Amino acid sequence: MDIGALHFQNPEAFWLLLFVPLLIALYVYRQQRRKSTIKFPALALAKKAVPSRRVKFRHIVPALRLAALVCFVVALARPQNAMEVEYTSTDGVDIMLALDVSGSMGTLDMLTRTEQAKLGVMNAERILKRGEYWKYSRLGYAQDVIAEFIGKRHSDRIGLSAFGARSFTQCPLTMDYGSLLEILKASDDLARDTLVNNRTAIGDGLMNALARLKMSDAKSRVVILLTDGRDNASVVPPVRAAEVAKSLGVKVYTVGVGKKNGKILAFQQNPWTGEISWGERDITPEEGIDEDVLKAIASKTGGRFYRAENKAELEKIYSEIDELEKTEIETIAYARYAEKFYPWLLVGALLILLELILANTRFVRIP
Repeated sequence: MDIGALHFQNPEAFWLLLFVPLLIALYVYRQQRRKSTIKFPALALAKKAVPSRRVKFRHIVPALRLAALVCFVVALARPQNAMEVEYTSTDGVDIMLALDVSGSMGTLDMLTRTEQAKLGVMNAERILKRGEYWKYSRLGYAQDVIAEFIGKRHSDRIGLSAFGARSFTQCPLTMDYGSLLEILKASDDLARDTLVNNRTAIGDGLMNALARLKMSDAKSRVVILLTDGRDNASVVPPVRAAEVAKSLGVKVYTVGVGKKNGKILAFQQNPWTGEISWGERDITPEEGIDEDVLKAIASKTGGRFYRAENKAELEKIYSEIDELEKTEIETIAYARYAEKFYPWLLVGALLILLELILANTRFVRIP
């Protein structure tokens, strides 16, 4: 039986409380039947008599006795404090983020009109030398969106591999999201180093991510591969890497970023003065994404292919992947009880002690 926050293991003990009103009724009956007579040799002496405190407080002792009885009955009912304990069983997801850091990821083609206008009035040479334009590039937006994706995960191990002309592990599978985010933030340094050699090894990038997942015993293993180009530097062809992923039971989501056609904001240099300024150039066909290869990778492994031409579309893609790859958490709850009858026994004992003290103390004052 539960009363408020307390659980009573032996609630049948409360039946004893039925004797309390009976004892009260018996006490009242006896008080009404009792007749006290005091003989005084003179009426003047009777007038000087003062009611004793024993008479005034004569009901305290029986009241203490009844209160002690109630405390003992409550203690007999074994009050317990219920504490709910939860055990959580998690079937986590191991996720490797394969990120393209080739030089083309510095392209400024995913800008909003507001951002393009903002950059257009800024000093192009200063922006280029300081590298401030990277946060407006394909890689800069990818870093922001991936960071948001990591922030939504709570019980999954996540790793990061980077690939350009070659592939390497940036961060193994970990739940230290803070360190992972710091490493992700520094990925644009790798892209700066590959500006001259703009080669992309998609197959090797996927194989590197699979190597991190090979020994994983997670229920679900996933690779999210983001690129803006075509494979032109891999030792292992991308489709062959997809077959390896399929044999390992790893699902691969492929994400292509960048505009399909049109003009992009770019730096241009005056051949006579060497001055750097803003300009525009057309997107060439060879800069496009090899959608057929990315679709084949995703199809072979049970994943999906996505295409993003701006940051909003990229955010939507990663939100969808986040929903598709949810961690299953099973919570088992049970109640644990802590005994709370000791205070009731102590209070009851103190009441009995106080009753004995009052019952054996004289309070009669003689005038």
